[in-house]
Amino acid sequence: MELHQVVLCRALYAEAETYLSRNDGVHLGLAVSIAQDAVELFLRAVMKDRPVPGQKIPDEFIKCMDYIDAAANQDENKHVPFRAKLIELNKARVNFKHYGLVPDKGDSRRLLGYVQDFFDVAAERFFDVRFSDVSVSDLVKSKAVRDRLKQAERSLREEELESAFGNSAEAVDVAMGELVALLSRRWNRWPPSSSMRYDDAAMRLVRDLEGYVDGKASRSERMAIMLALAVNINDLVRFESIVPIVRRMVAGNYVWERMQDASGLMISDAEFAVNFATKFALAIQARMPHSE
Repeated sequence: MELHQVVLCRALYAEAETYLSRNDGVHLGLAVSIAQDAVELFLRAVMKDRPVPGQKIPDEFIKCMDYIDAAANQDENKHVPFRAKLIELNKARVNFKHYGLVPDKGDSRRLLGYVQDFFDVAAERFFDVRFSDVSVSDLVKSKAVRDRLKQAERSLREEELESAFGNSAEAVDVAMGELVALLSRRWNRWPPSSSMRYDDAAMRLVRDLEGYVDGKASRSERMAIMLALAVNINDLVRFESIVPIVRRMVAGNYVWERMQDASGLMISDAEFAVNFATKFALAIQARMPHSE
């Protein structure tokens, strides 16, 4: 199994957690359904990796587990873990998808807990990787964006919250800049000093005005892109309220500025910021032309 497939399972599970956090009926049902999709994707990858000669890969969820257990050839260490719990998960998904029965909050949290337990064991059992080490950011192709997301994740693990916030904000800004650069193709600006002469005071005024206009354009482009990407406005407002303002300098480095008190921010806020930045980078990437 390629890392890409493991990451897709991780991405689906992260999406399920996002729906679970919204705490209302339809989203709770979607959380359970998407979590089951993540498990089924994983099971199908296992079957592909360990085919049983002469047997067709099944379509039904439970038969997928039967297929894998048969391929284990009596080796219990290669059986599907938490089978009974996965059957319960699948039943909840069927009830929601086919009968409109929405699980309550407690059941939804319990079922997603089963999925987390499954991945923690199954990833190492079948593919010798720790599920907790797999990151959705591995799907991001832009090195500049991915490096910042990785740094944000490291900072989060080390509980360096401001670094997690700042690098998340940088990742969003870089991803946005890459898309804007692709779309606009208008970065070669006429420099006033090349054809006109100003005294120092006038030059400062021109630069201040130009910076003001650029700032307005930048904010306008940013909002247009957010709307085009169908970014959840509540998530965007929360993200921008907890991360520092990031400014890219001429040399290419960033400086961070705090306009609000960050002392009340918690690790859950940093987790949210990293997840938002990662999803935003992937949403941008999905709109970029394929390089292959």
